[in-house]
Amino acid sequence: SAPAGSLQPPAASPPSLAAGVGVMSNPHSIMEPDLQSPEELEAYFSTSISRGLTSSKAEDVLRRDGPNELEKPPKPTLLMLFIMQLTGFVIVLLLCAAVASIVVNGTGPKKDDVLSYTTGKAIFIIVLINAGIAAWTEHKAGDALEALSQMTQASIYVLRDGREVKVDVPNVVRGDVVILGTGDVVPADMRLIEADDVKVSEMALTGEPDDVPKNKKLKFKNPGEPEKLTPENMVFSGCSVTNGKGKGIVCETGMSTRIGRIAQLIAGEDGGKQKTKCGCLPDTSASATPLQQ
Repeated sequence: SAPAGSLQPPAASPPSLAAGVGVMSNPHSIMEPDLQSPEELEAYFSTSISRGLTSSKAEDVLRRDGPNELEKPPKPTLLMLFIMQLTGFVIVLLLCAAVASIVVNGTGPKKDDVLSYTTGKAIFIIVLINAGIAAWTEHKAGDALEALSQMTQASIYVLRDGREVKVDVPNVVRGDVVILGTGDVVPADMRLIEADDVKVSEMALTGEPDDVPKNKKLKFKNPGEPEKLTPENMVFSGCSVTNGKGKGIVCETGMSTRIGRIAQLIAGEDGGKQKTKCGCLPDTSASATPLQQ
């Protein structure tokens, strides 16, 4: 096995595992960047700690890796959500009971009595009202989640061609040298190369309410020691800088970040492919509310 401080070639990198979180890794990813020195990362990503990436290099990496954003499954329409509400086991039983009630009364001695169909009609009306309310609630909940997912920093300062420039977060690429300050939201998974009293809130990633101090020190891992979820010299996408300032080299973007891996696990182990039920309807059970569950 290679020593802790050596770089691994991209083609030989197996899927990354972080605290039990497995995911398909980017073929150009670097294994355990927290164990690499800034100079090794600089050479690996063909970047410059003092000047950052060139504009042409950044454009090439962006075309290769895609934008720095999480993939979102297609959102079901309100009509589709309404139809999905009618596929539940209890709802199907109620519909069968309503049909059975109408059939029995329609073939019985009181088939000409309108009031004899009251039970079946009442069941149909209640089921349709319930399905409509549930579909509308789930539709609005999806809008709220969409709004929350957009509550991120729109742009960040990076070094490009030796100058500090402001770029949109989706255009941040692996190898970029990002400048962080208090109040910034970390745009991607980064290995710190400068850290002046940096503290980060990792609540979005770990649920830990306390701010976590960060530094730029190179760490060494003993043989057999598991990888830490949030090493001290790494900051991760979606986490907020609560104190200090620093710089870091972007190591992972988009769905290859830690938060992207969690999103992929929530979406399912099918690489983001949308699940279906009943053959054609999308399965939104993963986003069901506690009442729906």
